[in-house]
Amino acid sequence: RTGRKGFTVPGHVGAGPACGEPETADPARLAGWAAALRHHGFLAAGGGEAGGPAMFAHPLLRDAVLHTLPRERRDAAHRTAARLLHERGDRAGAVAGHLLPVPPVGEAWAADVLLAAAQETRSEPAGVPRAVAHLRRALDEPLTTERRGSVLTELGCLEVRIDRAAGVRRLAEALRVQQDGHGRVRVASALGTALAAHGEVPAAIAVLRELADGFAGRPDLLSAVQAATALIASHDGESWRQMISELLRLRHLGDPDPMAEMMLTEYESAAGLLSAEQAWEQVRPLLAHGSVDPLLEPYVLGSVATVAQWADLLDEAERYAARIPLGEPVLHPGHECLVSVRAEAAVMRGDFARLVDDQDPAANVHVGAQTMIALTELDRLDEAAGLAGKLAGRGPDNSWQWCEFLYARGLLRAARGDDGGALEDLTDCGRRQVARGVVSPVVTAWRSAAADSLVRTGRAGEAVPLAAEELRLARIWGTARTEGRALRALGSATGGRRGIELLEEAVTRLREEPAAEPELIAAQLGLGRSLTAAGRSGQARDVLREAAARAERLGAVRLGRLARRALRDGGARPRRIPHTGTGALTGSERRIAELAAAGHGNVEIAELLHLARRTVETHLTSTYRKLGIRQRADLPTALAAAPGDPAGR
Repeated sequence: RTGRKGFTVPGHVGAGPACGEPETADPARLAGWAAALRHHGFLAAGGGEAGGPAMFAHPLLRDAVLHTLPRERRDAAHRTAARLLHERGDRAGAVAGHLLPVPPVGEAWAADVLLAAAQETRSEPAGVPRAVAHLRRALDEPLTTERRGSVLTELGCLEVRIDRAAGVRRLAEALRVQQDGHGRVRVASALGTALAAHGEVPAAIAVLRELADGFAGRPDLLSAVQAATALIASHDGESWRQMISELLRLRHLGDPDPMAEMMLTEYESAAGLLSAEQAWEQVRPLLAHGSVDPLLEPYVLGSVATVAQWADLLDEAERYAARIPLGEPVLHPGHECLVSVRAEAAVMRGDFARLVDDQDPAANVHVGAQTMIALTELDRLDEAAGLAGKLAGRGPDNSWQWCEFLYARGLLRAARGDDGGALEDLTDCGRRQVARGVVSPVVTAWRSAAADSLVRTGRAGEAVPLAAEELRLARIWGTARTEGRALRALGSATGGRRGIELLEEAVTRLREEPAAEPELIAAQLGLGRSLTAAGRSGQARDVLREAAARAERLGAVRLGRLARRALRDGGARPRRIPHTGTGALTGSERRIAELAAAGHGNVEIAELLHLARRTVETHLTSTYRKLGIRQRADLPTALAAAPGDPAGR
C-alpha cells in the first residue's frame, strides 16, 4: 500500500500478526512488525515518549489498515483489547472505547465498564453525548430488570438535554420497565419535569395522577407524587391556580399534609399574606425533626431553601441547596428548585462572577435569567443579550420561570438604554405574576424596576404609585432588602426634599443587611444623584465615592461605572480606587482568603462555600496579586495589613 510519505510498504511489513489474535501472536514477530512500520513512518510512539505504545502516525492511516480486516476480526480485536485492559485495571473510558463499536459481549463486566464510563464522562465539558453513547451501548448487555430501569432513567434524563423527544420516549420506557414503587416515582417525576419544561404541563400532570391512583395504600409514595405534581403545576398558570384551590380545600377539611402546608406557605408568602418571620417559622420545623423520607427530601429542601432565600437567610438557603450535588443527571422538580435557589442567592449577594463561572445557564430558564442579571451587572451586556436570545426561543409560556426571564430581560434592556422595551417586559412580567396570585416583590421586584424606567422617560407621575405599592407589600414581608429597594424606587420617583428623605431611609435600611450590597450601592447612587440635583454637592460626593468603592470591591462593574459617571457629572474627580491591598479585595475574595489563611485547602473551601474548585483557585490568584504575595503562607500577615498596603509594606 502507499503510505503517507508516498512509498510502498514492503511485503514483509504487511504480513504482521492477525489483529484479532493478539493473545496467540509471537511476541518477537510482533515486535519486528511494529519496528518495520515505525521505520517506514507508519507508526509513532504514543505521547511522544520513548518506549510508549505504538500508534499509527495518522488516524486516516489507522482507519485504512483496520478497514482492510473483516468485520468479525475487527470486533474480536476490540473485545480482546477491552478484556485485557479491563483485567489490567485501566480507566473505564479507555476500556469502553473498544466496546462501543462491537456487538454485545454478553458478560456482566462489559455493562459495568460502560456504566462506569458514563459516570466518568457526563460531568466533563461536552461530555453528555459521550455519556449517552455509553449508556445506550450498556442497554445491549445483559441487565436485571431493576438495573435496566435505572439505566433507562439516567439515559432519558441525559438525552433530554440533546434530544427532548428521544429523552421523553426513553423515560416513558423506563416507567413501563420500572417495577419498584420508589423507582416509579423517580421516573414519573423526571418524565413530568421533561414534559413541563416544554409547555406540556397537562400531559405531565396526567402522568403523575395516573401513577398516584396506584398508590392509595402507600402514603409515603403518594405524598411524593403529590409534591411533584404541585411543583410541575407551577409551570402553568391555570394548573397552578387549580392546585392551590385543591390544597386550600384539603386544609379546610382538616387534613393538612406537611408538604401541602409547605406549598401553601410559599404561595401565601408570594401573595403578600405572610411576613418573612412568619413564613420561616412555618417551614423551618419540617427539617428540624429527624430524617426526611429520601423521596420527599428534595421537595422539602427546595421549599425550605426558597423561603430562606426570600427571607434573606442566604447562608441557610445555600446550605440546604448544597445537599443536592451539582451536576446530577436527574430531572427532578425539587432539584430544579434547589439549583434555582443557588443561582438567585448568588445574584442577591452580588457574587456575579461566581454565578457566571459556576452555573450552567441551560439548566433551566430561571438559572438562565439569573445569569442574564449577573452578566448585566458585570457590564457584559452583549453576552447577556446573546443569552436572552437563546432563552427566548424556549418561550413564551405560562411558567413562573418565564416571568423571571421577562424580569431579567427588562433589567437588561434598561441597562442598554431601551426603557421602552424594559417597560414592556416588566409590565408583562407583572401581569403574569398577578394572574398567578404572586404580588410580593420578594419574588420579582418588577414594580420598582418599572418605576425606574418610567422616571428615566419623564413619567415620574406614573412611577410613584407603582413604587408606593411595592413599598406597601415590602413592609408586609419586612426584610431590609425588599423595603430598601422599594424606598429607593419611591424616593427617585418622588424627587425633591421628600425624595431625598426616602433615599436616605433606603440607605439606612439596607445597611442592616450585609448580603444586600448591590441594593445598597444602587440606593447610594440614587441618593448621590438627588443630592447633586439639590445643590448639596459635598454630601453627594461622599455618598457616590462610597458607592463606587463598594462596587469596585464587589465586582459590580455596571454600578461602579454609573457611580463614577455621577461623580463626574457632579463636577467631582473620583478618588482612586485601591487596586492593591486588602481594600481592593472583593467580598468573595476576602471570604476565600480568610479560609485559606485559616488552613483550609482549596477543595475544602469549595465545599464550604459551594463553589467550583476552579473558582476558588481563580479568586486566590487574584488575591495574591492584589496583596503582593506569592504563597499561601503569607496570607495571614497580608490580610492583617491596612487597606491599600500590599503585604503590610
